[in-house]
Amino acid sequence: MKDIQRILEEKKSSIKELEKFLYDNPEIEMDEYKAKAKFTELLKMENFFIEEDIPNLPTAFVAHKSSGNGPAIGIMAEYDALPGIGHACGHNLIGAIGYGTAVVLGEMLSEFEGSIYLLGSPAEETGRGKTGLIDAGYFKNIDIAMMVHPMKFTCLKTNMTNLEGYDVTFIGKASHAGEAPENGINALDAAVQFYCGIGLLRQQLKDDARVHAIITKGGSAPNIIPEIATVRLEMRHEEITYFRSMVQRILNIAKAAATATGCSVNIEMFEPQICCMKNNNVMADLFKSHLVESGVDKKEIIDSYKTGGCSDMGNVSQIVPSIHPWIQMVRSSSEAHTIEFLEDAHSPFAIREMFRAIRCLAGVGLDILKDPSILSEIK
Repeated sequence: MKDIQRILEEKKSSIKELEKFLYDNPEIEMDEYKAKAKFTELLKMENFFIEEDIPNLPTAFVAHKSSGNGPAIGIMAEYDALPGIGHACGHNLIGAIGYGTAVVLGEMLSEFEGSIYLLGSPAEETGRGKTGLIDAGYFKNIDIAMMVHPMKFTCLKTNMTNLEGYDVTFIGKASHAGEAPENGINALDAAVQFYCGIGLLRQQLKDDARVHAIITKGGSAPNIIPEIATVRLEMRHEEITYFRSMVQRILNIAKAAATATGCSVNIEMFEPQICCMKNNNVMADLFKSHLVESGVDKKEIIDSYKTGGCSDMGNVSQIVPSIHPWIQMVRSSSEAHTIEFLEDAHSPFAIREMFRAIRCLAGVGLDILKDPSILSEIK
């Protein structure tokens, strides 16, 4: 039987080539054309069928290789960078891990029935990639989904939050602020009341609830009563029932601020809704067993971690059994979205742990290919 480690050795150069290419050529969300081209070039060499025309996602792709009617395993590849700071969230590593895992498992299809899907997911930082792939129906025939994120410690289950983002625009009436202010309706007053109302509400919110807002438009000149003012805000909480009630309370404050100032208000989502992560315990346990087998001390593995962050992998996990573990690939002092993380994301340590992540994800996939009955436990 083919061995994961032996296949990894054979494919090491192309995996490292992809990781370095992504790191050296950072592209922000929905502009990842070079990354997509590199993925598809390498995947075609591995005899994957590539679907490149994804509705509304020009930089996405879906690659698959099949043999018979066995389990359909979905692997995520992220590759968007952060504006101005490059791959300070390690998506160069995530992309290479996804590619490497898919290629290794693809080689296993000569011995086992199944299908391997690599879903090229752009725009993770704004939540548009996986949600777009879901809307286009690319998860309908997939049994499981998995990925690994580089982080400063190792954790099996990340309890990420629900998130929604809104642009709240108040519409008033312009007037000369010195000559005839009484004829105006001040949209900025409504925006300020809304912003202050959010601050007052925080005393009644749960400790782990998050609301963060900025005023993106507040007028054009001090001698003109502002006709338009916009507040952009995001809201987060892990528990969906409480989250929905919190969102409604905050949007009610916006409506009240509009009424109080005589404005009208327009409320629109500016980014897709992001769902909390639903971690699959069976898959997480399988992943842990492969981590330990690879040499990671059990004491270094955290079972679960509550974070204020979120990912569109949460949306995937709501419809397909999923895992999104973290593996330490950077210094314990490196925080994501910082220069320090960027520096660490291409270090020899990160590359070594990248291959560990591939080995462990591929191990989970191989467990399922060998024994498809595991799917009944997973689901």
